[in-house]
Amino acid sequence: IVMGSAWSNSSRFPAAGMVVTAAAAGKWGMQLPMARSGHPDEMGAYRPDIDGLRAISILLVVGFHAQPSLVPGGFIGVDIFFVISGFLITRIILSQIKTNTFSFLGFYSRRIRRIFPALIVVMAATYLFGWFVLLPDGFSLLGKNMAAGVAFASNLFQLTQLGYFAPDATENPLLHLWSLGIEEQFYIFWPPALLLIGWKWRRTLMGAIATASFGVSLLIFFGYKDWSFYSPIPRAWELLAGGILATNYSDALGRGRQLENLLAAIGAAAIFLAAMTLNKESLFPGVYALLPVLGAVLIILSPNSLLNRTFLSNPQMVLIGLISYPLYLWHW
Repeated sequence: IVMGSAWSNSSRFPAAGMVVTAAAAGKWGMQLPMARSGHPDEMGAYRPDIDGLRAISILLVVGFHAQPSLVPGGFIGVDIFFVISGFLITRIILSQIKTNTFSFLGFYSRRIRRIFPALIVVMAATYLFGWFVLLPDGFSLLGKNMAAGVAFASNLFQLTQLGYFAPDATENPLLHLWSLGIEEQFYIFWPPALLLIGWKWRRTLMGAIATASFGVSLLIFFGYKDWSFYSPIPRAWELLAGGILATNYSDALGRGRQLENLLAAIGAAAIFLAAMTLNKESLFPGVYALLPVLGAVLIILSPNSLLNRTFLSNPQMVLIGLISYPLYLWHW
């Protein structure tokens, strides 16, 4: 996999254009797309199974867009990404707070360096393609989508456009950037919140905010379908689910391999059920988002399960997980 240096995580990174294998990724502590994690001294041991879970996420999304009749609910892959992102980034922030090494400038500059290079290449290619094939109105709309994408506000811009599942939405080549907008808007507020909230109240307030966000997402049942889909407020609980898991992660470990096997199996079943039974007509996210979110949480919570150690940690799955961010950008 040809990786650029912008996706590296420390001074111990592979040079730009160097071929990176799954084993090498473990050596350098790389957890690249979508929320690239830190190297081992920031987060602990590298977990290839999380890259494997990323592979599941991107395969679901690509499968849905390529052949929705086979994976009618494949769009839930984005929700799994949200949980992974919330988990990894929260662990990084908390570990740096603990060691007094957290810096807002460092945090945001790293995210820009890791996200923008691949994003700019995709936008440049899209712009060039649009120049030759789009009519003036379509090219003007493309420019607005690009501006919103660069500003990480694509999700908010899409609120003024067609819904995600509308037939004509497929004509928007940058529609999929809405999920990057959700993530980055969340991370504008998340680091300061973690710094301001003391450890004593952190878990309680995180749970309260996540509950409130989930409650707001239920407005989808009252006609607010596009707002519930694109707005960061009803989506925040999905990232917070990963954040809450990160906060309680050390307390949740060491419960026995049999229990982890059970939890991972339930998590996988929840994701499979959502992917195969939901479709574009479902009122999603809302209550239905509980399936992929809780499924991802249970799988992350079970690093020693048979599923995690064998299937998700398989080199081929890890390989797909490592390229999930650029693959997500290009697939649409």
